[in-house]
Amino acid sequence: MSGDRDDAFEDASAGRLFDARLVRRLVPFARPHRRPLLAAIAALFGLFAAELAAPYLVRLAVDGPISRGDSRGFLSVAGIFAGVVLLAAALRTAEGIAMNRAGQGIVRDLRVSLFAHLQRLHVGFYDRTSVGRLVTRVTSDVENLAEIFTSGVAMVLYDATKVLGAAVVLVWIEPRLAALAIALTPLLLGVSLWFRKRARFSHREVRRTIGRLNAYLQEAIGGIRVIQMFGRERKVQRRFGGLLQDYLRANLLAAFHFALFLPLIDQAVSLIWGTSFLAGGNAVLDGRLTIGAFLQFWLTLEVFAGPIREIGEKWNVLQAAMASAERIVRILDTEPAVLPPARPRRPERLAGAIELRGVTFSYDGERPVLRGVSFAVRPGETVAIVGATGAGKSTVLSLLLRLYDPQEGAVLVDGIDVREWEPTDLRSRIGLVLQDVFLFAGTVRENLALGRPSATEDRLRAAVGAVGAEEFLARRPGGLDAAVAERGVTFSSGERQLLAFARALAGDPGIVVLDEATANVDTETERRIQQGIRELLRGRTSLVVAHRLSTIREASRILVFHHGAIRESGTHEELLATGGIYARLYRLQFGLAP
Repeated sequence: MSGDRDDAFEDASAGRLFDARLVRRLVPFARPHRRPLLAAIAALFGLFAAELAAPYLVRLAVDGPISRGDSRGFLSVAGIFAGVVLLAAALRTAEGIAMNRAGQGIVRDLRVSLFAHLQRLHVGFYDRTSVGRLVTRVTSDVENLAEIFTSGVAMVLYDATKVLGAAVVLVWIEPRLAALAIALTPLLLGVSLWFRKRARFSHREVRRTIGRLNAYLQEAIGGIRVIQMFGRERKVQRRFGGLLQDYLRANLLAAFHFALFLPLIDQAVSLIWGTSFLAGGNAVLDGRLTIGAFLQFWLTLEVFAGPIREIGEKWNVLQAAMASAERIVRILDTEPAVLPPARPRRPERLAGAIELRGVTFSYDGERPVLRGVSFAVRPGETVAIVGATGAGKSTVLSLLLRLYDPQEGAVLVDGIDVREWEPTDLRSRIGLVLQDVFLFAGTVRENLALGRPSATEDRLRAAVGAVGAEEFLARRPGGLDAAVAERGVTFSSGERQLLAFARALAGDPGIVVLDEATANVDTETERRIQQGIRELLRGRTSLVVAHRLSTIREASRILVFHHGAIRESGTHEELLATGGIYARLYRLQFGLAP
C-alpha cells in the first residue's frame, strides 16, 4: 500500500505566514474577479464607517437630547441610528455576497487550471506522487487558497484599517484614556503571536496526516478486490485506523491550542475593558469626560479590540492558505519533462517505420533500464519483444509513445525523432493495448472512440467485429451504447481486453503496440483475438511485448531483451535452434525438458 514517498513534498509546503511571491503568482487567478473583490472591499470600508458612526450617534443622543429631556430630538437621533444599523446590515450582506462570488470564481478557475496542468505533466511525476495527495491539492487545498483573496488578505487589511482608524477616534475622544487602552494591546498581540507559533505546527500536522489518509484511502478503494481476495480487510482496517488516529491526534492538538487561546485572549480583552472602565469612570467623575463621550469611547473600544482579538484566527486562516498556496504553486511550477517541440512535425502520412538508435534510459537517473538499445522495424513488419521481468520491454513502448525521453540516443518514427513530433498527433497514430485495461465510466461507444474524429461509426463496428467483441456486446442492452461502470468492473477481464483491442483499432492506426495484451484472457478468447487482429494488422507496423511466447510465433522477428540490452534477434524457429535465452524461456514456459 502507499507509503511516505512524497512526505517531503508535503512537508516542504510549511511556508511563511505571508509570502508576497506566492500572492503575486496567484494574482492572475483573482484578476478576472476584481470587480466583486473591489465591491466587497468598498462595502467593508462603508461598514467600518457605519461602525464608527454608531457610537458617535450614541454620544450625541446622551449628551444632547437625553440630557435635556428632548424626546423629539432623541427620536431624530434614534432614527438616524436605526438607518446606520440598517445600512451596516445591508453592507455586510453585500460584502458577503460579493466576497463569496469572487472566492468561488477563483476556486473554479484555479481548479480548472490545476487539473489542466496535471494532465500535461509527464508520467514520471505520477510515478512518485500519490493520487490521494493530488486529489487533496485539487479539492481542499484550492478551497483553502481562496481564503487568501477573501477572508485572508482582504480581511486582514480591513482589520488593520479598523484598528488604526478606531485608535485615532479613541485618541480624539480622550488621549490619556486612549493611551492606556493602546498600551495594553501588546498583551493581546503577544497572546495571539504565541498562539500562531503553536497553531502553525498543529495545522501542519493536520494537513500532513489528511494527505496520508487520503492517499491510503484512494489506494485501498482502488485495490478492494485484491484486499478481499487475500483476506486483508482487518490489516487494511488497522492501517486505516492508525492513520485516522494520527489525524485525530493532530486535530485534537489544534483544538487544544484553540481551547487554550480563546480564554487567554478573552482575559486579555477583559483586562483592557476593565482598565478602561475604571479610568473612564474616574474621568467622568473628574469632569474630564462626559457620559456620552465615555459611551462612545467604550463602544469604539470594541471596534478597536475586536480585530486584535480575532488576529489569532485570521493568522491561522492565512497560515493554512499560504501552506496550500505553496503546495499548489509547487505543482503549477513543475515543468513537464516531456515538452512539445517549438516547431512540431505533423507528417500527413504515416508509413510506420520505427527505429531506436543507441537508446539509454533510466527512470531514476541512476539505474539504467535500457543500455544502448538499437533496432529498426520496417513498415508493415511485426516485431515481438520478449524477456524476463524488468528487462526493459515495456520501457521501449513508453519511449515510442514519448511518455518519457531517453537520456541518450533517439527514438524515430518514419525517420523523425519523436521529440520533433507533436505528441498528441504521434499518439493518435499509434494503437495501444495494455495488459491492465482502463475503461472510463460512460458507454462502450465513448470508450472506443475516446473523442477521436477518425473513430467513425463504421470503424467502431468493424473493430468490434474484427476482435470478436460483437458477440458479448449483442447480449448487453444498447450494444455499443451499453453502460460501462467505473473502471469497467461490469465486464470480465477478457471482455475488457477485447474492447481494448477494438479501441486501439478504431482509429485506424498506422502502428499497433501490444503490451502483454493477451495476458489476461483465456485460450478461447486468445484464439479469437489472434484470428481477429491477424487480418487487421496486415499492412500495419506492430510492436508486440509478450510474456506468453505462443502468441508471437508468427512475428517476422523476435528481439530478446536481457538486463536492458538486446541479446538475441531472429524468428521463432531460428531462436529455438540457437539454444540461447529464448530457447530456455520457451522450454520453461511449456515445461519441456532442457
